[in-house]
Amino acid sequence: MNWIDYLLAILISLPILATFVLGAFLARNGKSAMGKPTIQPFFFYTGKFLLFAVWALFAFIAVFPEYRSAVPFLIQDFTPEVQKLMACVLLIPANLIIVPAYLSMGLVTHIGLPTGKHELRTGGIYRISRNPMYASFIFLNTATFLFLPSLLLLAIMLYGMVVHHFIILGEEKFLDSEFGDEYLKYKVKVPRYM
Repeated sequence: MNWIDYLLAILISLPILATFVLGAFLARNGKSAMGKPTIQPFFFYTGKFLLFAVWALFAFIAVFPEYRSAVPFLIQDFTPEVQKLMACVLLIPANLIIVPAYLSMGLVTHIGLPTGKHELRTGGIYRISRNPMYASFIFLNTATFLFLPSLLLLAIMLYGMVVHHFIILGEEKFLDSEFGDEYLKYKVKVPRYM
């Protein structure tokens, strides 16, 4: 492994580690990370699980490159260094977006709609994107495809992104009904993704 491989392993591990740390933080404070799905539960949970599984596979292959050939439907026999470097470059904004989004949401973070008391978050990273966690997925998925150019993984990532778009639409309906004019003003000023 060279320095690019080490950098890839670190950069793809950060959002995964942040997810686990946030989950542990919620559990330690007696909070559940599970909320109410905004779309049909099968699509909601498979979309979330499959994207996370693809990124976990990326992290695993970055650390154990000898298993790369086990990834199905790869369109390249190896990943050129320039592609690895481009993946690193894309993982930097992914981390700069997703980690502050987790920190901004803190104890009110849910997988799905909140079930208890909540407030509209419009500060921090939420001043530039209404959905920074989901916006970071664009960078994560592009970096993943550069590192592991598999047609199967591409199909899974496209499925996950389409599912997450519908999740966002459901969240927007919920936020509109919960916060009314406050959310509409926010929605006019801040883009859905970036």
